[in-house]
Amino acid sequence: MITDKFNWKKKGLLFEPPISGFSHGSHPCIIHKKGNDFVVAFTCRDVERRSHIFLSDAVVSDGEIRLMGQPKLVLAPGDPGYFDCDGVISGCFVAHSGVCYLYFVGWQNLPEGLWICDTGRAIVDIEKLEAKKEYLGPVLGRDKTNPLFAAATAFHIDSGGRWHAWFNSGIHWKKTSEGWSHRYGFHHAESGDGVDWICETEMCIPFADEYEYAFGRPSVVYWDNLFHMWFAHRATKDIDTYRIGFASSKDGLNWERNDAIAGIDVSSEGWDSEMICYPSVFLHQGQKYMLYNGNGYGSTGFGYAVIEDQK
Repeated sequence: MITDKFNWKKKGLLFEPPISGFSHGSHPCIIHKKGNDFVVAFTCRDVERRSHIFLSDAVVSDGEIRLMGQPKLVLAPGDPGYFDCDGVISGCFVAHSGVCYLYFVGWQNLPEGLWICDTGRAIVDIEKLEAKKEYLGPVLGRDKTNPLFAAATAFHIDSGGRWHAWFNSGIHWKKTSEGWSHRYGFHHAESGDGVDWICETEMCIPFADEYEYAFGRPSVVYWDNLFHMWFAHRATKDIDTYRIGFASSKDGLNWERNDAIAGIDVSSEGWDSEMICYPSVFLHQGQKYMLYNGNGYGSTGFGYAVIEDQK
């Protein structure tokens, strides 16, 4: 397993809100188009705090990322009563058999501040910056093994064509004097087609202690015959906001967590000084990049970092 600390160098903000009529810029993810051309998806909130998904062209080269042109709104909340009626959140691109998919999280608000979030899938035209929901319902959602919700944000297709997903599954809601508190963790699922899934019932990574209660947005890459996962986690005895942790695995099922080598933390000041979360990690021309959010769950936008001293 990996023991050396990753050396992420922060490169600053890549997208800073607002877009007219929208706040935030959260949950960035990226897909390669050709050469140094990429497409980035991210999530913004309207005046009613409902999440929408935007696409933007981007250029990635020599350790730098630049967004190009005006971001384009491509996915909006669904109709009343549907799994995504209160918002859609960008999750992860998957390119497979000539088709580009965007997995997204559909959001439903419940009474008393409770909520549900399940996983939908859209087909993306990365040349035209267009996306269309493939199904009106979720492709991974509440069922006998996921009674509260199932929000998938990391995917891998192995050499045998088997799909793997790492997703957040709800563990419980608990009523407290301050309202309802949630608890949820990462689970693993497998599929033959990326639509119908068999889900594991146990968490991939246990909570560190009695204070930790939630993991957010894993990003899984398969490098050097090893699965690498960067993920958001909270909380500790003294800190309630997200930080980014790290785990590695030989098979994608059994993970060894080592947050000490994640290699990235909050800054001393600025847009990511209070929180760091929702990583999305990718490789281009031998250079490793991370998109991520800072304060306020993306209220300050998203930035990026690169690994220095590549071996």
